[in-house]
Amino acid sequence: MESTRDGLLAGEFADLCGVSKDTLLYYDKIGLFSPQLVADNGYRVYSLDQVHTFDLLLILRDSRLPLKQIKRYLENRNSEEMLSLLKGRADSIQREIQELGKLRRRLESTAARMEWGMEPDQQGPRIQQRGEKLYVVVPVSPETLHDRKRRMTAVREFLHTCRLKGLQGDYLRNAVISKEQLLKGCFDKEYICVCLEGGLENEQTGETVIQRPAGNYAVLRHHGSYADIADSYRKLLSYIEAQGLTVAGNAYETELMGYIGEPNASNYVTEIAVEVGS
Repeated sequence: MESTRDGLLAGEFADLCGVSKDTLLYYDKIGLFSPQLVADNGYRVYSLDQVHTFDLLLILRDSRLPLKQIKRYLENRNSEEMLSLLKGRADSIQREIQELGKLRRRLESTAARMEWGMEPDQQGPRIQQRGEKLYVVVPVSPETLHDRKRRMTAVREFLHTCRLKGLQGDYLRNAVISKEQLLKGCFDKEYICVCLEGGLENEQTGETVIQRPAGNYAVLRHHGSYADIADSYRKLLSYIEAQGLTVAGNAYETELMGYIGEPNASNYVTEIAVEVGS
């Protein structure tokens, strides 16, 4: 259909502004943006001068400003308010970018660990060099560990606290068992933890921080549920002794495959790394 002599019909105006005709009609319906006139035949006619106002509407919409707030602004706009609005939205978007960056890093870290856990593991126990890592930890009692409901509550509360404080690790679990407990043959987790990829800038949170030192570690992957992980610890400690080495520090559990990807706990994969010395 051709343009009217004095303006553009709804479809033409929508094409010019890069939106659908349905969007344009919806904005008219809610009173957000209406045509310059409605002809006797019912056709909506838009003026070219309205393009500038519609561009402003799209800028505000794309900045995720609510349509009701956009409507109020378009009805009573002025330079001072516009400046304040633009700065406010820019600041808000910058915060969103930062939060999305954190989310992206968590997703990438989780995916990397899952890929690692899905790789075939035919090496068995081995000695590897590991770099330094920092963990924010919370102690857990044996009573909590062996009571499923209490354990899940403790983990959820800990992760919720970490999120509130911006301590965003990945979506898989970490745990620590002290050297003293290992030497006693006790393999219950003493701490649940989040790895601090960003370093010591998080230490001002007031949480307990454990440093995993760089050095040599005896490493073994445990395949199966947490209920029988003690067998893997015993196997790894026997390997350490057979190599003429000693337990020099804590054990660090890193979940590679867990509840995120495996509904069946028998398919879980957990890496155990125990610091060793000669």
